[in-house]
Amino acid sequence: MPKRKNDRYRARTRALLMLACLSCFAPAGLSAASDDLLMGSVVRSEKYRLITDTASSLEIFDGTVSFRNAVYNLKADHAVHDRKTAEWTLRGSVYCLRKFADGSNLELYCDNGKYHENFEKAELYRGSDPIRMKHVAADGKLLRGRCDRINADNAKASMDFLGNFYLRTENMEIFSDNGFYSDTERSFLIYNSATAPSRPKTSARSLPAAIGTREGRDFAMTGERMKFFRDTGDVKLYNNVAGWIKAVKAAQPR
Repeated sequence: MPKRKNDRYRARTRALLMLACLSCFAPAGLSAASDDLLMGSVVRSEKYRLITDTASSLEIFDGTVSFRNAVYNLKADHAVHDRKTAEWTLRGSVYCLRKFADGSNLELYCDNGKYHENFEKAELYRGSDPIRMKHVAADGKLLRGRCDRINADNAKASMDFLGNFYLRTENMEIFSDNGFYSDTERSFLIYNSATAPSRPKTSARSLPAAIGTREGRDFAMTGERMKFFRDTGDVKLYNNVAGWIKAVKAAQPR
């Protein structure tokens, strides 16, 4: 296969995997169609191998994969495509910057992941460092997060954040085992579980916590479940809600 064709095919590999995750954060109507992913793209890659036998048919891409156009900037070290199962596997310094038409953007970093073409589902995993993400809204508001694993369903526009889930806005931090994002509701469901990947079975169950400042008041709240609404920054808590709220002290004149 000529190198230029390899590069284009490899670029589509990266784009398909990250599209399943990043489209879940796209404002309605702003997700790019997969057929347009290569338009105006600049692609770089190093090595390509095809391994075919009775058990499998694998395309292996090695070394500094890079895909860039006006919408995506995608990078990885290594990729494998299994033609028979229609599954992609990515390893090593996976990075994606996705730009949206409203001026917002999302960055995502992870160690490795998989994309199932037939089901439009992706799985992302941490390595020595957790998965990290940063969303910058059109008005400049920041939303940062991290976790151990992400399961994304492009068809349902949803993402599961599993293990050591953390969200940070400009005035609040949220801690829990797990989170679930629905673009339909534009919200995160925050919850803990004794069976979460990050929690040993013998450890005590804890509750999600939100800590921060809102409308001139410091607060710390817990509950069995929370909902964080991405666009407004509002938080709702459910069941066994506890915590405190106090006014922020004004600075004393010197």
